[in-house]
Amino acid sequence: MASAKGSIPVLMYHSISEGSGPTRIAPQVFQRQMEILEESGYQVVSLPELGEWIRESRDLPVRSTVLTFDDGFLDFATTAFPELLKRRWPVTVFLPVGHVGGTDHWDASRRGSPQRLMDWATVGDLAAAGVDFGAHGVTHRDLTQLAGDQLADEVLRPKAMIEERLARPVASFAAPFGRSSAIVQDLVRRHYRQAVGTELALARIGTEPYAIPRIEMWYFRDPRRWAAFLRGDARTFLLARRLLRGLRRMPIVNPRRVDSVGSTP
Repeated sequence: MASAKGSIPVLMYHSISEGSGPTRIAPQVFQRQMEILEESGYQVVSLPELGEWIRESRDLPVRSTVLTFDDGFLDFATTAFPELLKRRWPVTVFLPVGHVGGTDHWDASRRGSPQRLMDWATVGDLAAAGVDFGAHGVTHRDLTQLAGDQLADEVLRPKAMIEERLARPVASFAAPFGRSSAIVQDLVRRHYRQAVGTELALARIGTEPYAIPRIEMWYFRDPRRWAAFLRGDARTFLLARRLLRGLRRMPIVNPRRVDSVGSTP
């Protein structure tokens, strides 16, 4: 049974905690998002299952979605996971292995004190409870700025470390900040089954399995908007957000310099 309309939303979370900034969602907001997701009749499937669906090698329920969390914040274990466990929903958490047991001090835009990340003991307990862990680099650096051995280390060492600690294969990768390139994707492709990005779009059959788009859940803190999205009534909002993000990333051009090209004094 193929997914409805051939598209599946892959949900992206970071921290489930109070505070400002797009990487934080308040616990009560997250709880309501999960309630609405359950009430909508969606079935949560695993990220590896989605990867096989993209490759057309398995079927998924008509209304499917995928849950992912970046960075391995401690509040995933204390706040988010209990909501998923009581519903028996699968989830993938991406770990920046060099910071496990530490804090998110890489986030220069963060306001307030650094947030704690899970330690290896907590990661092990969650893995035993069924949580899938993926790789998120070593130091949470922008991979597009690295090359050679540095890039290889950031892509390969997380897989080896997680597999050694948990004694289970690591199939998924998420580039820090969502920043990737053809070189990064080629390296990831040789060692993982799929990778997720940060493009605001739905996954479809035939989607590039090493650049799977995700839905940033910070945009759906309003329960009415979230419910509308799940009904298929808010896809224009998603398109608008994607266009605005694209405009922000466009370089600023000086019109005088453009006009002067090829002109006479």
